[in-house]
Amino acid sequence: MIAAFRNGERIEALSLDSRAAHYGDGTFTTMRVHAGRIAFWPAHRQRLRDACLVLHLAEPAWSEVEAVLARECATHPSSVFKLALVPRAGARGYARAWPSDCDVYLFVHDAPVIDPSLYRDGLGLETRRVEFVSDREAGIKTLSRLDQVLMASEMPAHGVLACDRDGFVLGGQSGNVFALFGTTWATPPTGRGVIAGVMRSTLLQSPPPGFSVRVQAMHRDALDHADAVILCNAVRGVMPVRRIDARVLRSHAGVAAWMHTFHPELGLPEA
Repeated sequence: MIAAFRNGERIEALSLDSRAAHYGDGTFTTMRVHAGRIAFWPAHRQRLRDACLVLHLAEPAWSEVEAVLARECATHPSSVFKLALVPRAGARGYARAWPSDCDVYLFVHDAPVIDPSLYRDGLGLETRRVEFVSDREAGIKTLSRLDQVLMASEMPAHGVLACDRDGFVLGGQSGNVFALFGTTWATPPTGRGVIAGVMRSTLLQSPPPGFSVRVQAMHRDALDHADAVILCNAVRGVMPVRRIDARVLRSHAGVAAWMHTFHPELGLPEA
């Protein structure tokens, strides 16, 4: 990590009474900074606003938040920001004021070095049945990410396609999934462990010419008939899936079209 800030002031550590450390209480979004600007900032801000409503957090002064972000974008024009809203600490215990005022944390990281072959050759995924311990119907992203930590520690050698106990597709370890059937891209509804990702919402609003998008539940078996599959998030963009278990998928123009539309803003390579 390059630097960390609380309410615009540089810090070296979280306070010992932080509700983020004790309970995973709060929300966050992770943003890619390219050429000195945050990609999809309005969508990231809306994600945080939606989470504030569900978690009963008082929204911060966005003009002040944006001033800090602009300052750090100028200092770190190619980086990754993690912006977190954490309820202010009070007495010991789970209870807090509803709504709670929050502190705004900004964590600045180096942009990951991504091998261009990821977008050319794609990902290999293994199906895994999961039971998410933290499950919110709104699909918000809380600071408690134990499910993803366990997924990464148990299957470090390859990607994960998470499905629920009935076999319905949820997503990847750190990304939403879309599957193409003919000219329609489909993605699972939020909730039950499916996060309303910023890249997901962007793709839902802007299908490539000649394609449509819809939200629908998908059983794992349906992916055996998909023409293409992708994982997506706001840092790594659109990532083609080339293998799911034993099935190998071929390249598809619909994947390349989405990369061509959104990867320049993220500063990412295309297939």
